[in-house]
Amino acid sequence: MATNEKPCITVVAGVIEKDGLYLLAQRFDSASQGGLWEFPGGKVEHNETPEQALERELIEELAIQTQTGTWLADSVFDYGDKIIELKGYISHWLSGECVLYSHQAMVWVAKSHIKEYTLCPADYPIVDALIAQA
Repeated sequence: MATNEKPCITVVAGVIEKDGLYLLAQRFDSASQGGLWEFPGGKVEHNETPEQALERELIEELAIQTQTGTWLADSVFDYGDKIIELKGYISHWLSGECVLYSHQAMVWVAKSHIKEYTLCPADYPIVDALIAQA
């Protein structure tokens, strides 16, 4: 008997803070969740920890070196064709200047203004965890 189980994909997101502002990146209009804003990151590959995946993805997507910090929150969201398990971490910028390889725009936003952007649904629990921090 065939099962119709959806693929479950583990994804990491970096909450990058710089000078009291947080980086949001806008997905390409042509991509899944096109035009929505997100904390940048990507899929965890086989034999990779979430922390390693996040540092690799931020190099690939934005050309920046980061160090993964504190875990903020997990979010599981059913997008219909797949289930995304999103792990959000504080991410410390070490070096590099952002280059948009995987996004159409980026913006630095105060924590109190993040929810003014239309985010990917899976990102909201991470925003809530960030806002709840002292």
